[in-house]
Amino acid sequence: MILAECRASLGGRAVEIVGTDLAREQLARAQTGLYSQFEVQRGLPITMLVKYFKKDGANWQINDPLRAMVSFREWNLLADPRPLGQFDIVFCRNVLIYFDQATKSRVLDAIARQMPPDGLLYLGGAETVLGITDRFSAIPGERGVYGLTGAKTPPVRLPVAA
Repeated sequence: MILAECRASLGGRAVEIVGTDLAREQLARAQTGLYSQFEVQRGLPITMLVKYFKKDGANWQINDPLRAMVSFREWNLLADPRPLGQFDIVFCRNVLIYFDQATKSRVLDAIARQMPPDGLLYLGGAETVLGITDRFSAIPGERGVYGLTGAKTPPVRLPVAA
């Protein structure tokens, strides 16, 4: 939704969103784009809800243009990510908490190799890179957001429409 809202700011850049999970059931559910009332009211502004969703019985269906922006793949985070391509932004939220330190380090290093110098990594609130890898550094003023260590240019922030 944010990318759709900021499309003009993207300067015609192609946008590809890839959602991955190891669980086929979760991938199938995500592909439906169907959300309960409880799910859509957890932080989604009402303006975005009415703009990008339609009521479907007791649930909410995300619109087709947004669904078309996302592809889903069954993927094990412990596998080599090179076949997935390069990513400007990676959301790896609330996954690392299930791994030991060595595995976290391996996963974070693999993610770092798939990112350009100005790439961003978003982790969950209970996760950090501190003491795990030196490949990422915290972005000042942003909770749970990390950039590649030594990046020459600061990450670009997209304006978010209200």
